[in-house]
Amino acid sequence: MTSMKFILILFVCINDPLMSIEKTCMMKPLDIIFDSLEECRLGAQYMYKDINDPDIYMTSFCAQKNLTSI
Repeated sequence: MTSMKFILILFVCINDPLMSIEKTCMMKPLDIIFDSLEECRLGAQYMYKDINDPDIYMTSFCAQKNLTSI
């Protein structure tokens, strides 16, 4: 059986003049799978509220994927 699910992918950048450019930003797909786009958006909002540092910049998007369950 195939079902459409959503995965939250975060992009996080740190504003630190001493950090190398290669380590400034990272991409992290979360291990959480959402059943709807709205759930995924709410998950992103929760992550944004949890980060409370003026030197950390974050954006995200929800990727829709076909997942096969056994």
